[in-house]
Amino acid sequence: MRNNTSRRRIGAGMAAAAVAGGAGLVLALSPTAQANVDTVTITGSDFRVGNTYTLGADLSGASIGLLVYWSDNGNDFSGPKVPWPVGHASIDWTPSTAGQHILTASQGGHTRSIVINVASGSTTTPPTTPPTTPPTTPPTTPPTTPPTTTNPGAGTGSGGTGSAGKILGGLSGGLFGSS
Repeated sequence: MRNNTSRRRIGAGMAAAAVAGGAGLVLALSPTAQANVDTVTITGSDFRVGNTYTLGADLSGASIGLLVYWSDNGNDFSGPKVPWPVGHASIDWTPSTAGQHILTASQGGHTRSIVINVASGSTTTPPTTPPTTPPTTPPTTPPTTPPTTTNPGAGTGSGGTGSAGKILGGLSGGLFGSS
């Protein structure tokens, strides 16, 4: 009987070793059960403070539906986001400072980053309004009185019919009295 008990123990030990070895082999040969961030992209090319850009991440792996976190220079700016559609995550990003920005998408234990250099100022041209000019009113001119017309020779005094005659007649009438 003693031989039977020993054989059973040896058999059970070998079975346990085979099961453990098989499980280890399955784990070693199976694909990793993690989420992968394959690529990170951004729209645009002339990055400026105050403009809004769309960040995108393509995801893969067995845990493709895990939450995605976005960070700018290590500071989270998104909170957890559900990737939608499955396999892709995107978010709008507006830089508030100039300089280098390392934008990172994280899912599970995997991250992928993109480095962006942001310039100050916006590229959008502010709306222009035409200069306003005050309404023009026509200049006011004082009313003119019509010139006085004289009839030659109609004056008093003696003289001819021309201008010289008037002058001489006016002088002679003033000196000698009226005739």
